[in-house]
Amino acid sequence: MSYRVLWHEDAIKDLRGIGKSDAQRIILKVETYLSHNPYRLGKTLKGHLKGFFRYRIGAYRVIYTIEEDKLFILIIRVGKRDIIYRTK
Repeated sequence: MSYRVLWHEDAIKDLRGIGKSDAQRIILKVETYLSHNPYRLGKTLKGHLKGFFRYRIGAYRVIYTIEEDKLFILIIRVGKRDIIYRTK
C-alpha cells in the first residue's frame, strides 16, 4: 500500500532554500521509499514535536505526520539536523 505525499507550504519553502540536487534527492526518496512504508522508515519524535515522525536523508531530516484514515503523509519541514528541531 502506498501513501499519497502532501507537502506543507513550509516544507516547500525549505526545499527552495536547499541546493537543487539535494532537494531533488529528498523529493525522490520521499516519493519512492517513505510513501511505501512511513512507519518503518521513520522514527517517532519527542518533546515539542511529539506525534510527528522524522526521516533521515543524509544530513537532512524530513519531519512529517501520517494521516492513516486518509492514507496520506504530510511533510511539515525539511532541513539539516542542526536547525530542524529548533522551535520557531
